[in-house]
Amino acid sequence: RRRCSGGAQRSADEVSVEMSGPASGEMSEREVSDSEAIRRFQQMKREAQMMTAKIAELEYELGEHDLVVTNVSKLEAERAAFRLVGTVLIRETVGEVLPKVKENRDRIVATIGTLKRALTEKNTEAENWKTKYGIKTQQEIELEQRSRAAQEAATKSEPSSTGVLA
Repeated sequence: RRRCSGGAQRSADEVSVEMSGPASGEMSEREVSDSEAIRRFQQMKREAQMMTAKIAELEYELGEHDLVVTNVSKLEAERAAFRLVGTVLIRETVGEVLPKVKENRDRIVATIGTLKRALTEKNTEAENWKTKYGIKTQQEIELEQRSRAAQEAATKSEPSSTGVLA
């Protein structure tokens, strides 16, 4: 087993990674070095983190749009309303703005759905890559070490069956 550093940009569970070779024991079509396998795995995880951040940002915007729709729909259609387009504030009526805000909200919902599907695919790809090349994150390595230590402690603390109890 080889142990490699996690790289310049570290996350909580990717501080270091351990390679145990291809899980299937077969060589791939194009042999990938340990460092290349780790680098590609970390890149996949970073992409997944970026997608998660974008989903959170869009969900926040969706909440803002829902709030606007809820409050503006109670107003008269002829009432003046202002809409920010880029850096320009445009004056329109509630009747003109409300359909545009609803349309934007629907696009945000569609985009969130697309990003969630892409995130699922990226996580699956990363897990398959991790399994294929036997990559273990620092968190998994520490969990295994704790588990082994607990098993050893339990084995040592068990009373021996050779003694006689009176």
